[in-house]
Amino acid sequence: MNARAQTSSAPAVDLTMMYAIHHAFRRDLRLLEEAQHDDLAAFRQGWQRFKTYLTIHHLAEDHSLWPVLRTKLAGQKEALEMLQAMEIEHAQLDTAVEKIDAALGRQGGERALPDLMEDVAACLLDHLDHEEAQALPLVESELSAAEWDAFVTEQRTQVGIKGAATFFPWLLDGVPEDERRNVLDRVPAPLRLVYRGVWRPRYERNSPWKGGAAAS
Repeated sequence: MNARAQTSSAPAVDLTMMYAIHHAFRRDLRLLEEAQHDDLAAFRQGWQRFKTYLTIHHLAEDHSLWPVLRTKLAGQKEALEMLQAMEIEHAQLDTAVEKIDAALGRQGGERALPDLMEDVAACLLDHLDHEEAQALPLVESELSAAEWDAFVTEQRTQVGIKGAATFFPWLLDGVPEDERRNVLDRVPAPLRLVYRGVWRPRYERNSPWKGGAAAS
């Protein structure tokens, strides 16, 4: 086990943002499954945002999380098989996502969305449940603060400074106020101010979900 995680009063790994992102993916699946039947424009807009953040998140895991864990867990057969399963599940989900993109790119392809979205939802929900049950406890116990920060930094870099203006309102869309505060407490105070005063109102004006997920 990570020595710092054992001895420090503060954990080396804070999974608050990880769980918030997972919640946002689950929320988007619900909204997309609703929109595919009666609001294709909203579906297309929501799909692009969902896909963008899903790609960033999973690439960061593939580059900066699973390889680090694999090194730390060398020789532990079951743990290594679980990490291999994480990567296989990512690949299966990539294929399901590509099929949605292909359907949206051809005339009449929207008729295939219900079946294709069912595949995306099955792949993603099973993966999130598996990751939360088996992978994240190992992340929490094995990674140092520096190793976790490298994973977080990769995602932050991919989102970018300009992208944060959309990412944070998307992440917290429809989240109860106490949970929203819990996430925002982990970011700098100036960012909290601009989120509340600028980013969130602008996001809600432009949201495909007509004022935000909470309104759905």
